[in-house]
Amino acid sequence: MENKKCVRCGLCKYECPVLRVMLNEKYSPRGKMIDIENIEDIAYYCTLCGACEVSCPVSLEVPEKIREARIKLVKAGKETQANKHMIENVRKFGNPFGEIKSGEKPKELYCC
Repeated sequence: MENKKCVRCGLCKYECPVLRVMLNEKYSPRGKMIDIENIEDIAYYCTLCGACEVSCPVSLEVPEKIREARIKLVKAGKETQANKHMIENVRKFGNPFGEIKSGEKPKELYCC
């Protein structure tokens, strides 16, 4: 399978819900793919919805690339505070929200 690269056409921008809110090209799928190795500060500004794939002429798997970048960031200890908090909640409570069902005790789970 050949390595597909962004052709910078910008068609994905019209599908991206994050870009509609942020109004800055660096948050668009194209912006992320142009500099995928250096997206540390914007890697979590993606819903992983896959809408950008619908319009991509080279079928670039943007959500998969973003997932891979996030995994690298977490392994390097560069995840966000929100992610750290969520992981701790999953380990302790079994859910990302940190909620305990009535009558249950927190449980230590292995996750992530």
